[in-house]
Amino acid sequence: MKVRHGVMWAIFLALVVAVQMHLPEPVEPEMLAYRDVPDETFWTLRRHAFRFAEARAREGFAFLEGPPASASFQILCKGVPVLHVERQPPLLLIRVALGTEHRAPAIFPLQATLQWSLMPLTYLEQVLSGVQEPALQDRLLLTLAGDVPEDERCGVRR
Repeated sequence: MKVRHGVMWAIFLALVVAVQMHLPEPVEPEMLAYRDVPDETFWTLRRHAFRFAEARAREGFAFLEGPPASASFQILCKGVPVLHVERQPPLLLIRVALGTEHRAPAIFPLQATLQWSLMPLTYLEQVLSGVQEPALQDRLLLTLAGDVPEDERCGVRR
């Protein structure tokens, strides 16, 4: 009986891995929260992101302005959001999609540039503000799903 259950679990795990290989990345991003910034600082962050996307447009990057009523912007990699910055006073949120290290690794230097002057919230402050990290399950499923196909990556020169 134990052998049957073991085989059933092995088949179940194989199905989960197979399904994850054909489904898109989990939508749950890795989110970091910072203390809100003055308008001038936010527009400087936006300008850095815009220049990054503009300089790398041939590599598949694009800049997307948020709705007019919100203070937000995104960087897309071949239509897939990889970085999202949003001002939600009293917070500034920077979301990096899980799997970005495979899809668009060039985002990380931009993320570091955006974050260098910001005051991060502590883990406890993030939790109390409702900003939570992706679940371990999401990270595990992404790892099992494997790499992003080369034609869906940005920054890859051919």
